[in-house]
Amino acid sequence: MMKYMTAGAALLLTTTAATAGGIDRSGQFIGVLFEEGGATGSYAQLSFGTVSPDANSGVSTGGGAPGLPTGDPLQDYNSIGLAFKTEFNDQWSAALIFDEPFGTDVEYTSGAFTGGQAYIDSTAITAVLRYRIDDNYSVHGGVRAQEIGGRVETGDGLLRGESDYDYGFLLGAAYERPEIALRVALTYNSEIDNDLSGTLGDPATPTVRANIPDFTVTSPESLNLEFQTGIAEDTLLFGTIRHVRWDGYNLTAAGIPFANFTGNTTSYTVGIGRRLTDDLSVFATIGFEDDGVTPSTTALAPTTGYTSIGIGASYTIDQLEISGGVTYVDLGEQLVEILGTGGSTFDFDDNEAIGVGLRVGYNF
Repeated sequence: MMKYMTAGAALLLTTTAATAGGIDRSGQFIGVLFEEGGATGSYAQLSFGTVSPDANSGVSTGGGAPGLPTGDPLQDYNSIGLAFKTEFNDQWSAALIFDEPFGTDVEYTSGAFTGGQAYIDSTAITAVLRYRIDDNYSVHGGVRAQEIGGRVETGDGLLRGESDYDYGFLLGAAYERPEIALRVALTYNSEIDNDLSGTLGDPATPTVRANIPDFTVTSPESLNLEFQTGIAEDTLLFGTIRHVRWDGYNLTAAGIPFANFTGNTTSYTVGIGRRLTDDLSVFATIGFEDDGVTPSTTALAPTTGYTSIGIGASYTIDQLEISGGVTYVDLGEQLVEILGTGGSTFDFDDNEAIGVGLRVGYNF
C-alpha cells in the first residue's frame, strides 16, 4: 500500500535533522534497510541537501567588548548521502550507507570576535545486517566507520586536525505489521573515538605551525526511534525521535579547550504522507527540539533548539522514485560567552534556516 511513500517521507526527516542540536547533520537514520527491493530484492538511493541558516546576533553585553556586533556566523552548507540495500533471502538483508553525520560551518567575520571560525566535516560508512525472525519482528546490527577533520580558530590559536577511519557499532530491533504499513524501529548508535593528528598555529600568522600531540574527539552515542503506520487508505503517519548524549563532548588539543557541549538533545519529527495517484505522493512534517543549555560555552553552536515545518512530494516512474522537499526551521535563541573578549556575552536571536533536499531511489 505504501511502497513508494516511505523513502520520500524520510527525505523531510533528514532535511530537518541537518539543523538539530550540537553539530548533528544526518540523523544517522537507517530507514533504507526496510525499503522494498525490486525483482532482485535490491534498492539504491542518492540524496542531496543544502541548508541556509541565519543567526542574528544583535550586540554584545558586558565584558571587555560591550556594544559590538558579531554579524551572522552561520554559513551555508551542503550534504550528500548514498545507500544500497539488498535481500539475500526471506530472512536476511543488508544495507550499506554513506552519510556525513556531524559537522559545523561557523565563521565570525565582524565585530568583537572577528576571525573566530570552525569548519568541521565528517564522513561515515555504515554496514548493517537485518534478520527477520518472523513477519512481525526483526533485529539489526552493524559497524560504522567514521572519519572527522577540519579547522577551529579561537583566541587561543588556529587548530587543524584530521583522523583516519575509526569504528563504532549500532544495534536495534523492529516491529512490523505490513497489512497496515506499521513499522517501529529502535536503533542504538555507539560512541566513536576518532584519533586526530594536527597542528596549532597563531591566528595572526597562520603560516606558522607546530605539530601537537595526537588528540581524541568522541562523537556522541544516540538512540533513534523511527516509526510509520497507515492511518487511512493511501495515507501514512510517520516520524522520528532522536536522543543524542552531547553532554561531555569536547574538542581539546594541546591543553586548550576549543569546544565543549554540556547538554543532551532530544528532537521529534512527525509527518503525514498522502498518495494522490499511483505515481504522485505528497508529505508534510513538523519538528521540535527543546532548548539546550543557556548560555552556551562554545561559539560552534550559536543557536539552541528549533521548531520546523516541511513539505515535499514524490513521483514514481516505473522503478524510479524522485522526491523533493523544503523545510523551514525557526532556530532557538542562544547566549554565547566568548572566551578572549573579557567575558562578553552575545545574544543570537531571530534565527532561522531553510533546508532543501532531493532524493532519487531505484528498485531493481
